[in-house]
Amino acid sequence: MKKIIAIMIVLSVLAAGFVFARGQQEESGLKLAMGGSTTVEPVMRSAIEAYEDVDANAQLSYEGTGSSVGVKGALDGVYAIGGASRELKQAEADAGAVATPIALDGIAVIVNKSVLVDNLTLEQIAGIYTGEIKNWKEVGGADKAIVVVNRDEASGTRVAFLELVLEKVFGKNSEYMKDAITVESNGDMTTKVGSTPDSIGYCGLGYVDGAISAGAKTIYVNGVEATVPNILSGKYSVSRKLNIITKGAPAGDAKIFIDFLLGDEGQTIVEDEGFIALP
Repeated sequence: MKKIIAIMIVLSVLAAGFVFARGQQEESGLKLAMGGSTTVEPVMRSAIEAYEDVDANAQLSYEGTGSSVGVKGALDGVYAIGGASRELKQAEADAGAVATPIALDGIAVIVNKSVLVDNLTLEQIAGIYTGEIKNWKEVGGADKAIVVVNRDEASGTRVAFLELVLEKVFGKNSEYMKDAITVESNGDMTTKVGSTPDSIGYCGLGYVDGAISAGAKTIYVNGVEATVPNILSGKYSVSRKLNIITKGAPAGDAKIFIDFLLGDEGQTIVEDEGFIALP
């Protein structure tokens, strides 16, 4: 009887150890709430899927909430990692935000296929978005009013486009026209421009194929097409970095995932999603 009891105790201890070890294994995966730029979103979602293939216990999520929300979320502790398709503002850096580039991107200018224009100068694009140019005939197109589509104020792409186009032409006090159609994501932008005759918009390089499928086309800027070689060479000037944001230097689980993004598999994902791997 005593022997049976002893065996049962041993088995109980082994079972408890197994449950504990299994629990420890289940808790060993990365746990990261992430969010921000909708431009960065496809890279992050594919990276999450790839990482979870090798770490079944990982608990990773990404919300496409806009760059400004991503930076604020990282600073407030809502996100372990934020995504931003623009550079940090000085106030954000002063508050402790740290940007880690994970990719390069060009901002493609897109128009509805009904538009009979294939090239615009940077000055013409800036004029359209400030409201100084209102008709396609002013830039070599048909006598049609230009329908301007812009991103919402949380968008990093909106900020980058302002800096790279409007401010480059008209200076630091440039402002967008007030009565443009406003959309909340790259996907919404491509859908709206593709379905709206005489419209113009802009999107990250990784969304160009979707724009074309939706009924839009890309146009040249100063005679240069938004392609990977032209962006890398600097010929296409409307380009920027895609950044990962952390509060302070990356550490812990956040650093592990960022290192994955910067590694060979992560950079292949960047290219697969239509963006440009870091040189």
